Amino acid sequence: MPDFESIIKLLVMMAGGGGILIGAAFALKALLRKPPPDPLLHERLADAEQRLAELEERADFTDRVIAEVKNRPALPPE
Repeated sequence: MPDFESIIKLLVMMAGGGGILIGAAFALKALLRKPPPDPLLHERLADAEQRLAELEERADFTDRVIAEVKNRPALPPE
């Protein structure tokens, strides 16, 4: 039959191991937690979409100008 000291050592080891597991669970939960939502996220997204639309318009304009220049008749040689 195990003596009292052996039983206490076993209980302390189990409690310590449980504490380590609980600590690891809290650490894992903290690592996996999602960051709080950015309150300005929708404004930033709308601003980025607006800038993208402006860039698309500029690119379309540039493509049209380049096409017009390419389609111009060349000057006759002198």
